[in-house]
Amino acid sequence: MPNRTAYVTGARLLGHLALMGLLLDAQSLHCQQLATSTSPPTAQVQLPVVNLGETNFEDGFGAPGWLLEEFPESSVADTLRDGTGRTVPGSNRVTVDSTTSHIAFVSRKRLLGAWLAGEALVPLVDVDVQLKGADTRVRGVGDLTVGSGLQWQPRKIGKAIFVQRVVIDVGVPTGKYSDARPVNIGNHFVVVNPYYAFTYEPNGKVEVSVRVHYLWNSMNHDPFVGFGSKDMQAGQAFHANYAVSYQVLENVRLGFNGYWLQQLTDDKINGASFANSKERTVGLGPGIQLGGRGLWFRVNGYMETGVRNRPSGIKVTFRVSKALAGEH
Repeated sequence: MPNRTAYVTGARLLGHLALMGLLLDAQSLHCQQLATSTSPPTAQVQLPVVNLGETNFEDGFGAPGWLLEEFPESSVADTLRDGTGRTVPGSNRVTVDSTTSHIAFVSRKRLLGAWLAGEALVPLVDVDVQLKGADTRVRGVGDLTVGSGLQWQPRKIGKAIFVQRVVIDVGVPTGKYSDARPVNIGNHFVVVNPYYAFTYEPNGKVEVSVRVHYLWNSMNHDPFVGFGSKDMQAGQAFHANYAVSYQVLENVRLGFNGYWLQQLTDDKINGASFANSKERTVGLGPGIQLGGRGLWFRVNGYMETGVRNRPSGIKVTFRVSKALAGEH
């Protein structure tokens, strides 16, 4: 395999540690009420924003050094789905424009045979929600996410290469929030979102990447006052990203990517479970990766299907990555 070393160089760092935690999209907007005056609430408590499709090709790679990234993103959701997947009546639209700044560092210190790593992410968001009788627009800084974990160097399995990473991310409630608004950028509760990611390359052209997350949310003791509730807690959930790509040119990859989110436990209001509140979505679409020498660009698009208890629509993600190799 020409020009392949036993571990990844700085050029390969590029985003492969990217987005270990929170990113904003319309499909997972922290909106405490998606109800109209003519229909019952479809989800009075919603899951916080999570990484749905923002990381994809060659996700498992990483190497000692710094990674600087920007994640501009635009999402438009014009359909709301209830717990059975049926469309909520009325004219509804959720538009989110955001950019998330990400900085990660992989050290040369080792634990369990892996490099120690850490990161931080801060999103800047513009949310426009148009629901019947409840139009809202909010702009500001979202919650800070910090994380730490272990990045293993690639190892050969025959002619193939396998690389993996495990990280624990925590979202802290630093973002813009008010209990007087039904829609907020900040969560006002703690989010714990550990994940495991790997990439498998059977040869120098084809790669398969998977990232699997588990989501746990603490309680919000100051929910939207319009509910008259003293506390709310979003349920626990599983979500995953997956991608397959092919290197068509030296610095160009084309592929197919997707994500899957399934809420596992019901939301809670005043300590009691809220029936039929579990969220679900599946996103699928094409993607492209361009660049080299430590600077890379990625564009990925997604159409959603199988949606329950959340908005559905079209999402396009961008990623600009700059890798700075660490000193030897």
